[in-house]
Amino acid sequence: MKYAYRCARPMLAALFLLLGQRVAAQQLWRPFRPGLIYSYEVPGSTGSGGLATVGVYTLRLDSAYTTTAGDSVWAFNRVVRATNDQAPGEALYSRFRKSRNNLFGQRLRWQPGSTEYTLETVTEGNAQTATSLLLRPQAAVGSIWVANAALGVDATLTSRGPQIVSGQADVVATITLSTGPVIRLSQNYGLIEGPQWLSLSSNARQWVAAQLPATVSQSPYSPLRLFDLQPGDEIGYLDDPIVITPVTCSQRHILRRVSTRSQTGDSLFYTFLEQSRTEYFGGPGCYPASINYSGIGNGRWAFSLNTGKSRQFANTPMLTGEYPTVNSSSSVFFSRGIVQLQPSGGGCIDNQQIVYDKLFTFGASDGTFGRLPDNDPMIYFSPTLGLGATRNRSVYITYYRRTRNGVTTTCGSPQVFVNLLATHAAQAAEIASLAPNPATEAATLTLAQPARPGTVLHLSDVLGREVWSTPVAAGQITQVVPLAGQPAGVYLLRMSEENAPAATWKLVRE
Repeated sequence: MKYAYRCARPMLAALFLLLGQRVAAQQLWRPFRPGLIYSYEVPGSTGSGGLATVGVYTLRLDSAYTTTAGDSVWAFNRVVRATNDQAPGEALYSRFRKSRNNLFGQRLRWQPGSTEYTLETVTEGNAQTATSLLLRPQAAVGSIWVANAALGVDATLTSRGPQIVSGQADVVATITLSTGPVIRLSQNYGLIEGPQWLSLSSNARQWVAAQLPATVSQSPYSPLRLFDLQPGDEIGYLDDPIVITPVTCSQRHILRRVSTRSQTGDSLFYTFLEQSRTEYFGGPGCYPASINYSGIGNGRWAFSLNTGKSRQFANTPMLTGEYPTVNSSSSVFFSRGIVQLQPSGGGCIDNQQIVYDKLFTFGASDGTFGRLPDNDPMIYFSPTLGLGATRNRSVYITYYRRTRNGVTTTCGSPQVFVNLLATHAAQAAEIASLAPNPATEAATLTLAQPARPGTVLHLSDVLGREVWSTPVAAGQITQVVPLAGQPAGVYLLRMSEENAPAATWKLVRE
């Protein structure tokens, strides 16, 4: 038996190689593949809602099954859709309904062994009629076939040849429908252009691939992109709720400082400190003028790197139009996708954001959802900045100081947050003393321990602009901080060290 098995091993290896090649060949030209996120945009198209351009629409195949006829079927993730058929990123004030049909249909069907695929939609009352689109990317160039018999739509394979797809060389098949829409299929990357809502009409909006298909960990929804922070990074927020009173009664500032970051093969963890200060202005009908500080709290974030999910951020990583499985019948949180803020995000947030929004029925009897007046429940995340939620309802970032790859960046003014997280000031006092303070021409920083290699001092003005910096030689105990030529006012002196949180002192120049 051993000898027979030994002889059979080369044949088994060849068989497994052949099966692997067949599986790989079946993957080629498939419009969508399970486990990948697909991203699409309408180049140059803009929305009218003031929130965004049409933005980037993301989707994926969510489930699979086999029909009684033996066809393999993959269903798209479910979504809410605007009743006016706008994309979620542009339909700010539209009403939405739950839909089984995604951007390019409800499901993808394939007969094993064949070289053709069918995209299908299902009927949804009067909103959409079931339709299908037969695709034959491997047919001979110039071939014509019936793409949809019910609508009398033919398809022609007009070309197939080498093209660059999102910077990658590939082979692309172009299919033109007799009604006008164009479908382009990449041999390796699937559908790279097609009509919105699988509409086969002549005026269908065309969506084009914005980037290559990606897993969650490779996509903008990855926790490593949305939360790219290090110990010592600070983020300051302003709580600015919508009010209908003629005067603003109060204002709250929140400072968060990252304490630790840890990462395993499949998880990402952060801990942080947080404190807020509420200032009451004492206007008519308001509380008397005062300033109140909250206690210093401890927070923790945890993320799955495989799925992108987090208990602290229940909406991530829902894709465009997607909504959670469990939700109230009177409201629903959903994703508007990756949108471009109009006309500018401004301040310390990036213009391109992943946005989640909340819709309400507020008495509607037709099962649709809409936004409430004078209510802003949206949550923003920036894959570029990686600061976590840049806006959470009425709370948004106005200041941050963070270090990436050894480079420290500051946006906004830290002055309104300087007295928060007072333990940080106490720790700074244990590290060094700064005198005289106030000062006129210069102040001297005296360290409790000799400076370690890589120590740098940074002096910033009230607007957060760095006005002076210098490295501190290893072993040095004192360092003069020059103020000559600087305007009178409040400055922040920050000392950064490798693999250690930064220390900050407030310095006043008279």
